[in-house]
Amino acid sequence: MVSLRRLIIWSIIGTGISSVTTQLLTIREFLTQFHGNEITISLVLFSWLLLTGLGSLAAKTIKRPSLKIYTLLTLIIALWPLLQMIVIRGFREALFIHGSSPSFYTIFFYIVITVSPYCLLTGFILPYAQKVLNYNHQHFESGDLYITDNIGDILGGALFSFVLVYWFKPFPIIALTSAALILVALLLLLRSRSYILLLTTLVLISFFYSYALDRTFERHSLSTQYGDVIRYIESPYGRIVVTREGPQHTFWESGTPFYSDANIVNSEEKIHYPLCQLDRVENVLLVSGGLGETLAEISKYDPAHVDYVELDPYLTDVALELAVIRNAPFLEIKNIDGRRHMKMTERRYDAIIIDLPDPDTFQINRFFTREFFALAKKILKRDGVVSMGVEYSQNYLSEIRKKTLSTLYNTARLYFRNVIFLPGQEAYLICSDGELSLDIPARLRSKSIKTSYIEGFFYGNVTEDRIRKLKEGIDTNEAINTDFEPRLINIAFQEWFIKHGTSPRYFIVILLVLTIIYMVFLRRKEYVLFSTGLTTMGVEMLIIFAFQVIYGYIYLQIGAIVTAFLLGLLPGAMVGNTWRRRGASKLMLSEGLLLSLLVLFYVWVAYFRSELHPLFFLGFCFVFSFLCGFQFPVVASIIGEQSSPAAGCLAADLCGASVGTLVTGTILIPLWGIRYAVIFLILVKISSIIVTLFSGNKAV
Repeated sequence: MVSLRRLIIWSIIGTGISSVTTQLLTIREFLTQFHGNEITISLVLFSWLLLTGLGSLAAKTIKRPSLKIYTLLTLIIALWPLLQMIVIRGFREALFIHGSSPSFYTIFFYIVITVSPYCLLTGFILPYAQKVLNYNHQHFESGDLYITDNIGDILGGALFSFVLVYWFKPFPIIALTSAALILVALLLLLRSRSYILLLTTLVLISFFYSYALDRTFERHSLSTQYGDVIRYIESPYGRIVVTREGPQHTFWESGTPFYSDANIVNSEEKIHYPLCQLDRVENVLLVSGGLGETLAEISKYDPAHVDYVELDPYLTDVALELAVIRNAPFLEIKNIDGRRHMKMTERRYDAIIIDLPDPDTFQINRFFTREFFALAKKILKRDGVVSMGVEYSQNYLSEIRKKTLSTLYNTARLYFRNVIFLPGQEAYLICSDGELSLDIPARLRSKSIKTSYIEGFFYGNVTEDRIRKLKEGIDTNEAINTDFEPRLINIAFQEWFIKHGTSPRYFIVILLVLTIIYMVFLRRKEYVLFSTGLTTMGVEMLIIFAFQVIYGYIYLQIGAIVTAFLLGLLPGAMVGNTWRRRGASKLMLSEGLLLSLLVLFYVWVAYFRSELHPLFFLGFCFVFSFLCGFQFPVVASIIGEQSSPAAGCLAADLCGASVGTLVTGTILIPLWGIRYAVIFLILVKISSIIVTLFSGNKAV
């Protein structure tokens, strides 16, 4: 019979594997449910960490732990992720109007409601596991608990990021990563001879696996959001869904309608507005939007070469299979980030056409910034054209939309002599050093190019009045948009709240008040962990945003970044557990090193911003989290095991991490940029150093 100590240690590891995998799946799920941006990532992580911390805090009140209750909790944690995923998918359409854009607060409350049971349980069970062991005369310190949990977290993150995400859909991933917990729960029930409960558990497990491994059931779980799903692919870069409504097919990428059959208006506008400006079209770069009639419209100019850049190979593969993309002699499909292709290519283009949604994420914002226009200028031929579209209302131009257009116009004007906006289904920005014409039909007639929409409807829709209103709406004093100070994301964030008649002020004030109340009851040494958790998750959000800015595929790399942070915690905790004597001086050393790393990051953001290899980002994550992991057993040792520090220390670490995630990812970066977010984290860590200096070795 396996010993109780070994079973509970494996249950802690299994909880780590399951919880990290479930966290990453949940982040990706919400990204697809709400056309999520990085703010969605921070909201999920904030809710997850805060609720887990509250669960750990609740375990502090338990005096007489029960092995049977622990076994049942282990089983619930193993089976719950599947139910959580079904609830997230199924209830979205029940709670929100189909096709609508939910507000910040409704998204936040939906996240909290759907993840709270699982997070509270996983936070509760870790310190509860230690109490069960100690109650059964199995010595297990807080540092041991932290190290064991980190082993599970690392295994879960590594399995998901480097294996599971490439081979399996979410439901089978849950089935695989819950297996260790399920096995431990069964062995614990056998050990306690609870045979009736064991039989009931086996029935539940059989239902769990029958649904988790049923492909039809998983695809059906998406039908409330998408309708009649005929193709469903979980790409490492996002979720691809193809739906059918009558004769019309729609492609969805990460929850956003990407292409619909017979959208000839959009295809003609985005292609002919820029290309008709050129006397000759040889080389064209098309960034996204190559499905359907787009390439057919480009072919009317007899181009020598078209580079169609689409990040996700799964998307282009299924589009080729369904004949939504048709091969042509001039066409070369490149599955690479558009900005990366622009940096690597030796080709010079007559036109660069960007067909992306509005810049409300860092990934998309990269194609609307000063850095993008500078790069585009370098790879364009003389008098070449750059074109992109942003949403707007043809009959009313709001003040917030004027800010968007003005920022984009002012940014483009830094590099191009002529910049115009043309009204269509979108407001199309056309940039060139050559002359630009507003009379698109006349230019097309001179080239003998036939169109369906522009030929018959252009003059009725693109009126002088609409052109004039667009021109008058431009404020040349509006700030420009950059990679690291994303003005357009700031405006989109404001527009999001204005659209729903709400404000982020209430949220910020409530968060501040609750944080202050919590800090009043913290021991001083626990505040060190609170600040370190805050700065660690703040840095994680900074790395996520910076990685998105430079590489543009955070959906794939979110798991690798989370895993790198987890990977540093384990050796850090092991070293801290070994070197915890004279803890105050070692704690002070680690505080100084954390502050130094933050200053180093600030110097890079403020003065260099050079493109670093991904390993530099992951290495930075590792070193920072190593120091964070080092502090936990040191602080627990200073407080003393006789004071049962595990629950309080875990809660401080997790609550600090939740505040850092939210403040950095949801408030500071979108509103003021990455540089000011780093300054905030530096100030937090300075406050922690001051507390450490004045508290000494006292466990107060």
